[in-house]
Amino acid sequence: MERALGRGSFGRTYLAVDTAAGDREVALKQLHAEGEGGWKAFELFEREAAALRSLRHHGIPEIFDHLHESADGVMIVYLVMEYVAGASLEQRIAERVGLDPSALLRLVLGLLDILEYLHARSPPVLHRDIKPANVILRPDGAPVLVDFGAVRTVFRAAAEGGSTVVGTFGYMPFEQYMGQASPASDLYALGATLLHVITGRGPAEFATPDGVIAVPADLPGGPALRGALARLLAASASARYQSAREVREALLAPAIGATEAPRPAALVRPRAAALAPGPRAIEGEVQARFDRVVISPMNMLYSTHRPSQPLSSRQRALAVLVGLVSFGIIPLVYWIWHASRRARARPFFERGIPATGRILQVQKTSYEWFEVNYEFTIDGVTHRGVDTMFPAVARLWHAGDEIEVLALPEQSFDSIIVGGA
Repeated sequence: MERALGRGSFGRTYLAVDTAAGDREVALKQLHAEGEGGWKAFELFEREAAALRSLRHHGIPEIFDHLHESADGVMIVYLVMEYVAGASLEQRIAERVGLDPSALLRLVLGLLDILEYLHARSPPVLHRDIKPANVILRPDGAPVLVDFGAVRTVFRAAAEGGSTVVGTFGYMPFEQYMGQASPASDLYALGATLLHVITGRGPAEFATPDGVIAVPADLPGGPALRGALARLLAASASARYQSAREVREALLAPAIGATEAPRPAALVRPRAAALAPGPRAIEGEVQARFDRVVISPMNMLYSTHRPSQPLSSRQRALAVLVGLVSFGIIPLVYWIWHASRRARARPFFERGIPATGRILQVQKTSYEWFEVNYEFTIDGVTHRGVDTMFPAVARLWHAGDEIEVLALPEQSFDSIIVGGA
């Protein structure tokens, strides 16, 4: 063991090295089953192991092994799991590290994707303890839902009776206190978690005298987000959204609806031929696609110029003049970005897996560039990505547009946009 990672609902977790698997870092969850309380915790620990063994999703830690041993008459059990590097939402809140709109969108859509996967299982799987401490953000911003000790399937045998009351005050709805839970209960916890992340204040601080959480009218993020949170936090389960898909559609509808009007012909993108599966040599048509994605430093001087169209002799001359007047500073900045983009794009074009996705949001950054948020599916699993775009390219994209991406599974499905689908 290298160091302690934390303490969850029913055990302690440590960072360890699995020497039998190439010295990979793993999270080792340990439980001492001792006494009546310990054996109840053991039951929940075993439930977590069984649940994780059957789940395969980028936003859920993978389980590698499940071990038992006995020491002085005490049963000790271990779960050897994927180590998820990153900080929990609880840590970010404590350190007052907020999320910008792009990161918040990725968090919301990522958690909804995880819940959609869990609730679509047969029978549906409920987490029952969603809260900031149980959500870890990977280095690329993708959320991971951890601590499945409270997990439960919706449908259970009649002999089981009521469900054990498991959860965290402030994040669990009324029906969960009564030992009942449904997908809408997890969605309530999601709403409470997001409210805490956005405001920096625990959900209990927004509770009215009758115990209902009131979403503040001045909540950052706009009316669509506020309305979605208010419905997620409805006291009655029947008044909430009934599925993660409903929540996603409610959040994205305003952005997608705003792009339904016909677009000018100048903004219609030509469809590019799909890239063949890798590995690929960057030559011929692949080279042409690569050059369009990377964009030359000279083209960057013209933010409204289409990168696929050649510059005129007048535009080239003006670009040289700009370089001279700025003592080469502006061209140098663009060249550095170009070199960075080129180095990043190369491994995707050489071995990336092609996938079709859709644009979720396009927003301008503080540096006049654009961030494009999107999602794509590989092998039935939905992933999210963010790509920084040259203005002339980003202006061609709208929420809801289909796109082609290249992704690297060995790098947590890191991806880039390479064209229209």
